Amino acid sequence: MSSPSFWVIAAATRPTDLNDLLGWGLDPHSVAAARHDAGVVALADGFRRPFARYWLSGFLADFGDGVRLAAFPLLAAQLTGSPGAVAAVTAVQGLPWLLVGAGLGVIVDRTDRRRLMLVVDITRAVIIAALAAAVLAHGAGLVLIYLTAFVTGAGSALRDTAAVTCVPRLVEPANLDRANGRVIAGQIVGNELAGPAAGGWLFGLAAVLPFAVNAGTLGVAVLLLLTLPSVFQPVPVEPARRDRVSPLATLRHDLGEGARWLWQHPSIRDVTIGAGVVSAMDAAWFAVLVLYVIQILHQKPGAYGLLLAVAALGGIATGGLGPRLTRRLGPWRSLLFAGLVMAATQAVLGLTASVIIAAVMLFASSAAWALFNLTAVTMRQRQVPAALLGRFSSLYGTVGAGAEVLGAIGGGALAATAGIRAPMLAGAIPIAGVITLLAWRHRAHDLPN
Repeated sequence: MSSPSFWVIAAATRPTDLNDLLGWGLDPHSVAAARHDAGVVALADGFRRPFARYWLSGFLADFGDGVRLAAFPLLAAQLTGSPGAVAAVTAVQGLPWLLVGAGLGVIVDRTDRRRLMLVVDITRAVIIAALAAAVLAHGAGLVLIYLTAFVTGAGSALRDTAAVTCVPRLVEPANLDRANGRVIAGQIVGNELAGPAAGGWLFGLAAVLPFAVNAGTLGVAVLLLLTLPSVFQPVPVEPARRDRVSPLATLRHDLGEGARWLWQHPSIRDVTIGAGVVSAMDAAWFAVLVLYVIQILHQKPGAYGLLLAVAALGGIATGGLGPRLTRRLGPWRSLLFAGLVMAATQAVLGLTASVIIAAVMLFASSAAWALFNLTAVTMRQRQVPAALLGRFSSLYGTVGAGAEVLGAIGGGALAATAGIRAPMLAGAIPIAGVITLLAWRHRAHDLPN
């Protein structure tokens, strides 16, 4: 096993934190072994203000992503009436996860995270500004849109992987859940609520505005990253090991090391499996939600956006309340509660034709998904060694992204053959069954914090 991670070292100086962390699967021998490095703790204390700047930087990046995600399909629709060509813009943005997602963690684990995020954000800002200039000059074609969507999607995947590894460097271990709650709430507001709403509104004013705003928010995010302390260096790797093998062999070794660690640790392996099942079943019904709103709820297309906003509010609420719940229940009971709520809301959505009930279910589903994500992120930050956190986060993200793609395809096919309600009803049992089974397996180690 690798040397104790940063959060383990910090936890070793606080007995009250040690009791909390044992409930999340921490090996007490690792904590005891880390006590001799207690001098590092001074670096972690007082990082709340830098975390606020880090949070704002991430929120601006997420807000820009939301603006761009809404504007890309609208821009493509101006150029073509083909539904496939318009839908391809969204697919292209998620394609990097499937092509290179697993390898992104190797880059993160070998690189200073702040420097990496700076390079990614600057590159994305330049590319998006170039697209804005092309739009202004009426020279933006589908090829340029697809290319920009792919490159910015790859940058988002790399930044998101690095961001997960940064939070443990900026807050005390006992506050990881609260910090992650704020990060997730910011992501929901930026990606799902304020960002898309602003993107659609700005595009209505002028097609160039969403991309200009996106480039500007990334510029401010870069400035905020520059103010953060230098605590994002990678965990050192033995120089001898690097010299003995080729870069390709090193890449395979690093990926294999992350995969082996995942397979050998049941708690993290099982939460990854659970996340894959939830992502697939959730994507299956979400892919046809707009048709559900029009055909089953008999609402106008504008109601779709309003319902998405209601759902986003549920996720935002969890950002504040979720940490209290996870501390009271423990991680696996929290995952079980979230999974059962998601299963129940899917079943009710599949059975109802009331827009009011549907809105309540979407609110509850988003809140439950945010709780699941908050708990899973905190578990891996606390249990995965710092030297492997980037690689594991990219593996986790690849599992989730792959499951979403398969779920969306399966949901569309099921809706076409069995009706719009079918994906919602079909997903409830797999989510409830898998999460209940996994939580039962870990019941003996699930201690409330």
